[in-house]
Amino acid sequence: MILIFYSGVCQEPSGHLRGKNMDFGYTREEEEFRERLCKFLDRELTEEIARQNWEDKGVGPEAREFSRKLAAHGFLGVSWPKEYGGQGLSPTYDFILLDELGERWGAHIPLDVGYTMVGHTILRRGNEEMKKEFLPRIIRGEIEFCLGYTEPNAGSDLASMRMRAVEEGDYFIINGQKTFNTEAHYAEYHWLAARTDFDPNIPKHRGISLFIVDMHSPGITVRPLITMSGEQTNEVFYENVRVPRNRLVGEKNKGFYYMMEAIDSERNHVFTPCRLLPILEELIRYAKETKFMGKPLAEDPLIRDKLAQMAMELEVAQVFADHSRWMESNEIPMTYEPEITKVFVSELEQRLVDVGMQILGHYGQLEEGSKWVPLRGRIEWYFLHSFMTTIGAGTSEIGRNVIAQRGLGLPRS
Repeated sequence: MILIFYSGVCQEPSGHLRGKNMDFGYTREEEEFRERLCKFLDRELTEEIARQNWEDKGVGPEAREFSRKLAAHGFLGVSWPKEYGGQGLSPTYDFILLDELGERWGAHIPLDVGYTMVGHTILRRGNEEMKKEFLPRIIRGEIEFCLGYTEPNAGSDLASMRMRAVEEGDYFIINGQKTFNTEAHYAEYHWLAARTDFDPNIPKHRGISLFIVDMHSPGITVRPLITMSGEQTNEVFYENVRVPRNRLVGEKNKGFYYMMEAIDSERNHVFTPCRLLPILEELIRYAKETKFMGKPLAEDPLIRDKLAQMAMELEVAQVFADHSRWMESNEIPMTYEPEITKVFVSELEQRLVDVGMQILGHYGQLEEGSKWVPLRGRIEWYFLHSFMTTIGAGTSEIGRNVIAQRGLGLPRS
Protein backbone atom coordinates (compact mmCIF):
# COMPACT_ATOMS: atom_id res chain seq x y z
CA MET A 1 0.00 0.00 0.00
CA ILE A 2 1.25 3.49 -0.87
CA LEU A 3 1.22 5.93 2.02
CA ILE A 4 1.59 9.68 1.65
CA PHE A 5 3.07 11.63 4.55
CA TYR A 6 2.61 15.31 5.22
CA SER A 7 3.19 17.25 8.44
CA GLY A 8 3.12 14.08 10.50
CA VAL A 9 -0.18 12.89 8.99
CA CYS A 10 -0.24 9.49 7.32
CA GLN A 11 -3.09 8.73 4.98
CA GLU A 12 -4.10 6.38 2.21
CA PRO A 13 -4.26 7.80 -1.31
CA SER A 14 -7.69 8.64 -2.64
CA GLY A 15 -9.57 6.23 -4.86
CA HIS A 16 -8.29 7.57 -8.17
CA LEU A 17 -4.74 6.53 -7.22
CA ARG A 18 -5.50 2.95 -6.29
CA GLY A 19 -4.12 0.38 -8.70
CA LYS A 20 -1.66 2.80 -10.34
CA ASN A 21 2.09 2.33 -9.99
CA MET A 22 3.97 5.56 -9.45
CA ASP A 23 7.12 5.75 -11.56
CA PHE A 24 9.02 9.02 -11.34
CA GLY A 25 11.83 7.87 -13.64
CA TYR A 26 12.50 9.04 -17.20
CA THR A 27 12.02 7.05 -20.37
CA ARG A 28 14.98 6.66 -22.73
CA GLU A 29 13.60 9.44 -24.95
CA GLU A 30 13.12 11.76 -21.98
CA GLU A 31 16.65 11.09 -20.76
CA GLU A 32 18.03 11.86 -24.24
CA PHE A 33 16.07 15.13 -24.19
CA ARG A 34 17.54 15.97 -20.77
CA GLU A 35 21.10 15.31 -21.94
CA ARG A 36 20.63 17.46 -25.04
CA LEU A 37 19.08 20.21 -22.91
CA CYS A 38 21.96 20.11 -20.41
CA LYS A 39 24.51 20.61 -23.19
CA PHE A 40 22.52 23.59 -24.47
CA LEU A 41 22.20 25.17 -21.00
CA ASP A 42 25.89 24.66 -20.22
CA ARG A 43 26.67 26.54 -23.42
CA GLU A 44 24.02 29.26 -23.47
CA LEU A 45 22.82 29.99 -19.92
CA THR A 46 24.90 32.36 -17.79
CA GLU A 47 24.32 33.58 -14.27
CA GLU A 48 23.67 37.07 -15.65
CA ILE A 49 20.83 35.75 -17.80
CA ALA A 50 19.43 33.69 -14.93
CA ARG A 51 19.35 36.72 -12.67
CA GLN A 52 17.72 39.08 -15.14
CA ASN A 53 14.40 37.61 -14.07
CA TRP A 54 14.81 39.23 -10.64
CA GLU A 55 16.34 42.63 -11.42
CA ASP A 56 14.33 45.83 -11.02
CA LYS A 57 14.05 46.35 -14.77
CA GLY A 58 12.62 42.86 -15.25
CA VAL A 59 13.55 40.39 -17.95
CA GLY A 60 16.30 42.03 -19.99
CA PRO A 61 17.22 41.64 -23.67
CA GLU A 62 19.69 38.81 -23.04
CA ALA A 63 17.06 36.78 -21.16
CA ARG A 64 14.49 37.37 -23.90
CA GLU A 65 17.00 36.26 -26.51
CA PHE A 66 17.73 33.17 -24.41
CA SER A 67 14.00 32.41 -24.35
CA ARG A 68 13.89 32.60 -28.15
CA LYS A 69 16.90 30.29 -28.34
CA LEU A 70 15.15 27.77 -26.10
CA ALA A 71 12.27 27.78 -28.57
CA ALA A 72 14.48 27.61 -31.65
CA HIS A 73 16.28 24.54 -30.31
CA GLY A 74 13.01 22.75 -29.57
CA PHE A 75 12.97 23.04 -25.78
CA LEU A 76 9.76 25.10 -25.42
CA GLY A 77 6.29 23.76 -26.10
CA VAL A 78 7.38 20.12 -26.15
CA SER A 79 4.21 19.03 -24.33
CA TRP A 80 1.90 21.46 -26.16
CA PRO A 81 -0.36 20.40 -29.08
CA LYS A 82 1.25 20.33 -32.51
CA GLU A 83 -1.49 22.46 -34.08
CA TYR A 84 -0.38 25.43 -31.95
CA GLY A 85 3.36 25.06 -32.47
CA GLY A 86 4.15 22.38 -29.89
CA GLN A 87 5.39 18.81 -30.21
CA GLY A 88 2.50 16.96 -28.55
CA LEU A 89 4.61 14.97 -26.06
CA SER A 90 4.31 14.26 -22.33
CA PRO A 91 4.26 17.08 -19.69
CA THR A 92 7.35 15.38 -18.26
CA TYR A 93 9.47 17.21 -20.84
CA ASP A 94 8.42 20.56 -19.40
CA PHE A 95 9.24 19.36 -15.89
CA ILE A 96 12.71 18.30 -17.06
CA LEU A 97 13.21 21.78 -18.52
CA LEU A 98 12.12 23.49 -15.30
CA ASP A 99 14.33 21.27 -13.12
CA GLU A 100 17.46 21.67 -15.23
CA LEU A 101 16.99 25.45 -15.32
CA GLY A 102 16.45 25.51 -11.56
CA GLU A 103 19.69 23.64 -10.89
CA ARG A 104 21.60 26.47 -12.59
CA TRP A 105 21.49 29.57 -10.36
CA GLY A 106 17.81 28.96 -9.57
CA ALA A 107 16.87 30.02 -13.10
CA HIS A 108 13.47 29.60 -14.68
CA ILE A 109 11.93 30.20 -18.09
CA PRO A 110 12.42 33.96 -18.65
CA LEU A 111 8.83 34.57 -19.80
CA ASP A 112 7.42 32.14 -17.29
CA VAL A 113 3.93 33.44 -16.46
CA GLY A 114 2.76 32.98 -20.04
CA TYR A 115 4.44 29.60 -20.34
CA THR A 116 3.68 28.00 -16.98
CA MET A 117 0.27 29.44 -16.10
CA VAL A 118 -1.53 31.40 -18.81
CA GLY A 119 -0.83 29.08 -21.73
CA HIS A 120 -2.22 26.01 -19.98
CA THR A 121 -5.45 27.83 -19.13
CA ILE A 122 -5.85 29.11 -22.69
CA LEU A 123 -5.43 25.52 -23.87
CA ARG A 124 -8.20 24.36 -21.56
CA ARG A 125 -10.61 27.30 -21.70
CA GLY A 126 -9.76 29.61 -24.59
CA ASN A 127 -11.63 29.58 -27.91
CA GLU A 128 -9.90 28.52 -31.11
CA GLU A 129 -9.17 32.10 -32.18
CA MET A 130 -7.47 32.84 -28.86
CA LYS A 131 -5.42 29.63 -28.98
CA LYS A 132 -4.13 30.37 -32.48
CA GLU A 133 -3.32 33.97 -31.59
CA PHE A 134 -1.44 33.47 -28.32
CA LEU A 135 -0.13 29.91 -27.94
CA PRO A 136 2.40 29.94 -30.82
CA ARG A 137 3.76 33.30 -29.61
CA ILE A 138 4.15 31.97 -26.06
CA ILE A 139 5.99 28.89 -27.35
CA ARG A 140 8.30 31.05 -29.50
CA GLY A 141 9.26 33.09 -26.43
CA GLU A 142 7.90 36.30 -27.91
CA ILE A 143 5.39 37.55 -25.31
CA GLU A 144 4.92 37.68 -21.57
CA PHE A 145 1.89 38.09 -19.31
CA CYS A 146 1.51 39.54 -15.82
CA LEU A 147 -1.05 38.22 -13.36
CA GLY A 148 -3.87 40.60 -12.43
CA TYR A 149 -5.53 38.89 -9.48
CA THR A 150 -4.70 40.63 -6.19
CA GLU A 151 -6.32 43.89 -5.07
CA PRO A 152 -5.74 46.01 -1.95
CA ASN A 153 -8.73 44.32 -0.26
CA ALA A 154 -8.61 40.97 -2.07
CA GLY A 155 -5.48 38.89 -1.59
CA SER A 156 -6.00 35.43 -0.16
CA ASP A 157 -9.75 35.99 -0.57
CA LEU A 158 -9.72 36.59 -4.32
CA ALA A 159 -13.49 36.29 -4.54
CA SER A 160 -13.69 39.70 -2.83
CA MET A 161 -12.16 41.56 -5.79
CA ARG A 162 -13.91 44.79 -6.78
CA MET A 163 -12.47 45.70 -10.18
CA ARG A 164 -15.47 46.14 -12.51
CA ALA A 165 -15.85 45.07 -16.13
CA VAL A 166 -19.10 46.41 -17.62
CA GLU A 167 -20.36 45.35 -21.06
CA GLU A 168 -20.78 48.10 -23.61
CA GLY A 169 -21.42 46.94 -27.17
CA ASP A 170 -18.42 44.97 -28.46
CA TYR A 171 -16.29 45.91 -25.45
CA PHE A 172 -15.95 45.56 -21.70
CA ILE A 173 -15.19 48.83 -19.91
CA ILE A 174 -12.90 48.09 -16.98
CA ASN A 175 -12.21 50.26 -13.93
CA GLY A 176 -10.34 49.51 -10.72
CA GLN A 177 -6.99 48.71 -9.18
CA LYS A 178 -4.70 45.68 -8.93
CA THR A 179 -1.64 45.36 -6.72
CA PHE A 180 1.47 43.16 -6.49
CA ASN A 181 1.48 42.57 -10.27
CA THR A 182 5.12 41.57 -10.48
CA GLU A 183 5.79 41.65 -14.23
CA ALA A 184 3.45 44.48 -15.22
CA HIS A 185 6.33 46.87 -16.03
CA TYR A 186 7.55 44.76 -18.96
CA ALA A 187 4.82 42.25 -19.88
CA GLU A 188 2.94 42.67 -23.14
CA TYR A 189 -0.39 41.41 -21.74
CA HIS A 190 -2.35 41.44 -18.48
CA TRP A 191 -4.02 38.18 -17.41
CA LEU A 192 -6.79 40.07 -15.65
CA ALA A 193 -9.63 39.00 -13.37
CA ALA A 194 -12.53 41.41 -12.88
CA ARG A 195 -16.09 41.37 -11.58
CA THR A 196 -18.73 41.05 -14.29
CA ASP A 197 -21.81 40.20 -12.21
CA PHE A 198 -22.78 42.67 -9.51
CA ASP A 199 -25.81 40.89 -8.06
CA PRO A 200 -25.29 40.95 -4.26
CA ASN A 201 -27.43 37.83 -3.88
CA ILE A 202 -25.07 35.45 -5.73
CA PRO A 203 -21.88 33.98 -4.22
CA LYS A 204 -18.98 36.35 -4.81
CA HIS A 205 -16.87 33.84 -6.72
CA ARG A 206 -19.57 33.32 -9.36
CA GLY A 207 -19.38 36.86 -10.71
CA ILE A 208 -15.74 37.00 -11.88
CA SER A 209 -14.40 36.76 -15.44
CA LEU A 210 -10.92 36.49 -16.95
CA PHE A 211 -9.56 38.72 -19.71
CA ILE A 212 -6.42 39.14 -21.79
CA VAL A 213 -5.64 42.87 -21.88
CA ASP A 214 -3.01 44.60 -24.01
CA MET A 215 -0.81 46.51 -21.54
CA HIS A 216 -0.53 49.38 -24.03
CA SER A 217 -4.29 50.02 -23.88
CA PRO A 218 -5.25 53.65 -23.10
CA GLY A 219 -6.22 54.12 -19.47
CA ILE A 220 -3.72 51.72 -17.87
CA THR A 221 -1.24 53.17 -15.37
CA VAL A 222 1.56 51.11 -13.80
CA ARG A 223 3.16 52.32 -10.57
CA PRO A 224 6.18 50.48 -9.10
CA LEU A 225 6.37 48.87 -5.66
CA ILE A 226 9.93 47.86 -4.70
CA THR A 227 10.29 44.95 -2.28
CA MET A 228 12.91 44.79 0.45
CA SER A 229 14.98 42.41 -1.71
CA GLY A 230 15.03 44.97 -4.54
CA GLU A 231 12.51 43.30 -6.83
CA GLN A 232 9.91 45.40 -8.58
CA THR A 233 6.26 44.56 -8.27
CA ASN A 234 3.53 47.01 -9.25
CA GLU A 235 0.20 48.63 -8.67
CA VAL A 236 -1.91 48.75 -11.85
CA PHE A 237 -4.77 51.20 -12.30
CA TYR A 238 -7.53 50.90 -14.91
CA GLU A 239 -9.55 53.96 -15.91
CA ASN A 240 -12.25 53.25 -18.50
CA VAL A 241 -10.07 50.71 -20.31
CA ARG A 242 -11.85 49.26 -23.36
CA VAL A 243 -11.25 45.53 -23.80
CA PRO A 244 -12.71 43.76 -26.88
CA ARG A 245 -15.22 40.99 -26.23
CA ASN A 246 -13.01 38.43 -27.96
CA ARG A 247 -10.45 38.88 -25.18
CA LEU A 248 -12.82 37.28 -22.65
CA VAL A 249 -11.31 33.91 -21.64
CA GLY A 250 -13.86 31.09 -21.74
CA GLU A 251 -17.30 31.83 -20.36
CA LYS A 252 -18.37 34.99 -18.62
CA ASN A 253 -18.54 34.69 -14.80
CA LYS A 254 -16.45 31.49 -14.79
CA GLY A 255 -13.14 33.26 -14.22
CA PHE A 256 -12.75 32.24 -10.58
CA TYR A 257 -12.80 28.56 -11.53
CA TYR A 258 -10.25 29.19 -14.29
CA MET A 259 -7.99 30.99 -11.82
CA MET A 260 -8.06 27.99 -9.50
CA GLU A 261 -7.04 25.73 -12.40
CA ALA A 262 -4.21 28.11 -13.29
CA ILE A 263 -3.03 28.17 -9.68
CA ASP A 264 -2.79 24.36 -9.63
CA SER A 265 -0.69 24.53 -12.79
CA GLU A 266 1.48 27.19 -11.14
CA ARG A 267 2.18 24.92 -8.16
CA ASN A 268 3.59 22.18 -10.41
CA HIS A 269 5.53 24.45 -12.74
CA VAL A 270 6.84 27.27 -10.54
CA PHE A 271 7.51 25.84 -7.07
CA THR A 272 10.28 23.49 -8.17
CA PRO A 273 12.56 22.16 -5.41
CA CYS A 274 15.50 22.07 -7.82
CA ARG A 275 15.82 25.84 -7.70
CA LEU A 276 16.90 25.53 -4.04
CA LEU A 277 19.69 23.06 -4.87
CA PRO A 278 22.26 25.73 -5.92
CA ILE A 279 21.86 27.44 -2.51
CA LEU A 280 22.55 24.20 -0.65
CA GLU A 281 25.49 23.31 -2.90
CA GLU A 282 27.09 26.73 -2.37
CA LEU A 283 26.71 26.43 1.39
CA ILE A 284 28.28 22.96 1.35
CA ARG A 285 31.17 24.21 -0.75
CA TYR A 286 31.61 27.21 1.57
CA ALA A 287 31.68 24.93 4.64
CA LYS A 288 34.34 22.75 3.05
CA GLU A 289 36.56 25.64 1.94
CA THR A 290 36.24 28.03 4.91
CA LYS A 291 38.32 27.48 8.05
CA PHE A 292 37.63 28.63 11.60
CA MET A 293 40.28 28.18 14.26
CA GLY A 294 42.31 26.08 11.85
CA LYS A 295 39.55 23.64 10.91
CA PRO A 296 37.08 23.61 8.00
CA LEU A 297 33.56 24.57 9.01
CA ALA A 298 32.46 21.25 7.51
CA GLU A 299 34.05 19.46 10.48
CA ASP A 300 31.72 21.24 12.93
CA PRO A 301 29.04 18.67 13.91
CA LEU A 302 26.36 21.35 14.28
CA ILE A 303 26.96 22.72 10.79
CA ARG A 304 27.06 19.21 9.32
CA ASP A 305 23.76 18.44 11.05
CA LYS A 306 22.05 21.59 9.72
CA LEU A 307 23.21 20.99 6.13
CA ALA A 308 22.25 17.31 6.29
CA GLN A 309 18.78 18.27 7.53
CA MET A 310 18.35 20.65 4.58
CA ALA A 311 19.51 17.97 2.14
CA MET A 312 16.95 15.52 3.53
CA GLU A 313 14.14 18.07 3.35
CA LEU A 314 15.08 18.90 -0.22
CA GLU A 315 14.68 15.21 -1.09
CA VAL A 316 11.26 15.19 0.58
CA ALA A 317 10.26 18.30 -1.37
CA GLN A 318 11.27 16.62 -4.63
CA VAL A 319 9.10 13.58 -3.84
CA PHE A 320 6.11 15.86 -3.19
CA ALA A 321 6.73 17.64 -6.49
CA ASP A 322 7.24 14.41 -8.44
CA HIS A 323 4.03 13.00 -7.00
CA SER A 324 1.79 15.86 -8.16
CA ARG A 325 3.63 16.10 -11.49
CA TRP A 326 3.08 12.38 -12.02
CA MET A 327 -0.62 12.94 -11.44
CA GLU A 328 -0.69 15.76 -13.99
CA SER A 329 1.27 13.72 -16.54
CA ASN A 330 -1.21 10.83 -16.13
CA GLU A 331 -4.23 13.18 -16.31
CA ILE A 332 -5.28 12.29 -12.76
CA PRO A 333 -7.40 15.02 -11.10
CA MET A 334 -5.41 16.99 -8.54
CA THR A 335 -6.97 18.61 -5.48
CA TYR A 336 -4.60 19.27 -2.60
CA GLU A 337 -1.39 17.65 -3.95
CA PRO A 338 0.12 20.73 -5.66
CA GLU A 339 -0.69 22.77 -2.55
CA ILE A 340 1.46 20.42 -0.45
CA THR A 341 4.39 21.12 -2.79
CA LYS A 342 3.85 24.89 -2.64
CA VAL A 343 3.66 25.08 1.16
CA PHE A 344 6.60 22.75 1.76
CA VAL A 345 8.94 24.25 -0.88
CA SER A 346 8.25 27.87 0.05
CA GLU A 347 8.82 27.23 3.75
CA LEU A 348 11.88 25.09 3.03
CA GLU A 349 13.41 28.04 1.20
CA GLN A 350 13.07 30.12 4.36
CA ARG A 351 14.62 27.39 6.51
CA LEU A 352 17.48 26.90 4.06
CA VAL A 353 18.51 30.54 3.81
CA ASP A 354 18.17 30.89 7.57
CA VAL A 355 20.71 28.07 7.93
CA GLY A 356 22.89 29.95 5.46
CA MET A 357 22.72 33.11 7.56
CA GLN A 358 23.67 31.12 10.66
CA ILE A 359 26.69 29.56 8.94
CA LEU A 360 27.91 32.85 7.48
CA GLY A 361 27.36 34.76 10.72
CA HIS A 362 27.66 38.54 10.44
CA TYR A 363 29.16 38.15 6.95
CA GLY A 364 25.78 36.90 5.80
CA GLN A 365 24.32 40.38 6.24
CA LEU A 366 26.66 41.92 3.68
CA GLU A 367 25.18 42.88 0.33
CA GLU A 368 26.51 41.95 -3.06
CA GLY A 369 29.43 44.16 -4.01
CA SER A 370 30.89 44.39 -0.51
CA LYS A 371 34.61 43.66 -0.30
CA TRP A 372 34.13 40.97 2.35
CA VAL A 373 30.86 39.40 1.26
CA PRO A 374 30.88 35.59 0.85
CA LEU A 375 28.99 33.72 -1.87
CA ARG A 376 28.57 36.94 -3.88
CA GLY A 377 25.96 38.22 -1.44
CA ARG A 378 23.33 35.81 -2.66
CA ILE A 379 22.45 34.48 0.81
CA GLU A 380 21.55 37.99 1.99
CA TRP A 381 19.42 38.50 -1.12
CA TYR A 382 17.68 35.13 -0.83
CA PHE A 383 17.01 35.74 2.87
CA LEU A 384 15.12 38.95 2.09
CA HIS A 385 13.42 37.39 -0.93
CA SER A 386 12.28 34.31 1.01
CA PHE A 387 9.70 36.25 3.02
CA MET A 388 7.69 36.62 -0.18
CA THR A 389 7.55 32.92 -1.04
CA THR A 390 5.09 32.02 1.73
CA ILE A 391 2.85 34.98 0.80
CA GLY A 392 3.00 35.22 -2.98
CA ALA A 393 0.78 32.82 -4.96
CA GLY A 394 -1.25 32.15 -1.83
CA THR A 395 -0.23 32.23 1.81
CA SER A 396 0.85 29.16 3.74
CA GLU A 397 -2.18 29.61 6.00
CA ILE A 398 -4.55 29.36 3.04
CA GLY A 399 -2.52 26.43 1.68
CA ARG A 400 -2.92 24.54 4.93
CA ASN A 401 -6.66 25.15 4.84
CA VAL A 402 -6.78 23.64 1.35
CA ILE A 403 -4.81 20.60 2.48
CA ALA A 404 -6.98 20.18 5.59
CA GLN A 405 -10.30 20.44 3.76
CA ARG A 406 -9.56 18.72 0.44
CA GLY A 407 -6.89 16.28 1.60
CA LEU A 408 -7.94 15.36 5.13
CA GLY A 409 -11.67 15.98 4.86
CA LEU A 410 -11.73 18.37 7.80
CA PRO A 411 -14.64 20.82 8.14
CA ARG A 412 -14.37 24.52 7.34
CA SER A 413 -13.84 26.53 10.50
